[in-house]
Amino acid sequence: MAPTVTITEDGRSGHVTYAEGLRSIRGYWEFGGNDVVTIVNMGTRADWERSCAWAVDRRAEILRLVADEVVRQRAPTCVAEIDEARGDILLRRGAGAAPSLGGTAHRAMTAASPQARAEAFVKRYATLKAMFGVGLLVAALIAAGLLWMGKRTLMVQPASGVPLNECVRTDTHIASLIQTTDPHLPEISGRGGNTTTSLSILLIPLDGTEPFVVPVVQQVKGNGYSLARILGSDGRTLWSDCMGLYGVRLRDRKLVTTEDLQKANPGVDPGWWEDARGMDIVDGKLHIINADRSAAMDVDPDTWKATAVAPKPSHERFARHQPSDHLASGLVTPAGTWLGLHAPEELERDFRAGKWVRRVEGAEDAKRERRLCRAELEPGSDTAHFRIRSIAPISDSGYVNAAFLRQNAKAEPLRLSGPESVLMVHTDKPGLGGRLIISRLDLEGKAIWSAETGLDRYTVSQILPGAEAFAFVGTRPPVEGKVSEPLVVLVDNAAGKLTVHSLWR
Repeated sequence: MAPTVTITEDGRSGHVTYAEGLRSIRGYWEFGGNDVVTIVNMGTRADWERSCAWAVDRRAEILRLVADEVVRQRAPTCVAEIDEARGDILLRRGAGAAPSLGGTAHRAMTAASPQARAEAFVKRYATLKAMFGVGLLVAALIAAGLLWMGKRTLMVQPASGVPLNECVRTDTHIASLIQTTDPHLPEISGRGGNTTTSLSILLIPLDGTEPFVVPVVQQVKGNGYSLARILGSDGRTLWSDCMGLYGVRLRDRKLVTTEDLQKANPGVDPGWWEDARGMDIVDGKLHIINADRSAAMDVDPDTWKATAVAPKPSHERFARHQPSDHLASGLVTPAGTWLGLHAPEELERDFRAGKWVRRVEGAEDAKRERRLCRAELEPGSDTAHFRIRSIAPISDSGYVNAAFLRQNAKAEPLRLSGPESVLMVHTDKPGLGGRLIISRLDLEGKAIWSAETGLDRYTVSQILPGAEAFAFVGTRPPVEGKVSEPLVVLVDNAAGKLTVHSLWR
């Protein structure tokens, strides 16, 4: 998905947001002075290293793209000057015009002579300066009134919450962290000094009932929350590192804190619960390792009692499973033949007669049209490798970027019964905006059902597999001028029924 730059206005300032799929970088803009019409700040390199490390290596490229887009969208007669270290983008007046991000001044000024434009600019600047002074006075009075009255009726209310980091699948739910900007007093500078963030956990039940949101921490300052992660479930509690250890008890949605764990373990040093970085779900239990990794404890899912065990270091909480891990190119049927999805160049290269095929074959995520093919296999000395005797397409129908779905990178495609069948993922068209389609095929290649998910195939960030239903995390196809909505789409493996949930909360 092509990156987008969105500009929002709030009087004499506003925000500039750079987005790539579910990931974004938020900066601010404000009016400048003299020949600097507008100042845009996207954050220092240190800010990026803390909150958006994925973009640091492309910092110069992204800043240039933001600068070009701001000029193109709102200030076409300005020239952008970039200070990469500070993250500042200064829009200076170009050839005889004084545009603004608001656009109104630009249209009025370009219609006048140079002298008239200069006189109008001075007059408008004096007016805006006077209005700005009045605004400061009014804002001060409003703030004082709010403090005196103890009310928050004039606070800036939060926008929709957005997903933070990857979703996690448990036996009963899809879980996602949600970050939301807290209500705050209106800001004059637009620099975010009054802004704090709250974190919640969205739980989407796999049984089709309504999702629910559990608040976890509120009024977090800075960007330290960007490393928050859901650790996973022990079957009773969903554990997370939200700048500290927190859990959600699944049966009643109760928030579990370190105080609850300390009450269950009065003899344990409270320091064990303080640093969540040494925690993970290991063998179905919350596993806690001390700072020097010399000792560890397991927490019983039912009683929260901690028991000393040997340390089992784990980094599963940071594991990033690519969608391609769940794609396979074919399968060995009960009849001993190979049912595959192959493009013509693949048939000539890796799957031609005489080549060897493994029982577990991954699929390349490529924008190729593939057809269903059947191969006769020569008996091998083992059940894992087979030599292709002959292979040919069994249908003229082509499927863009097609592959079979599987549980993990070491598994064969998932087999369904009644009738025996497999699940195929493909795209409705090549190129940008192609929608993700799931089809169930019998072993003769006949479609039992097909379901269009509504997701852009090439922005799908996660595939969360399951024996009863697969879950896909991604965004809708792009619409110019809008941020694509992030979704979780559940696809029932047997019937193809879709359940769609927004990650905007």
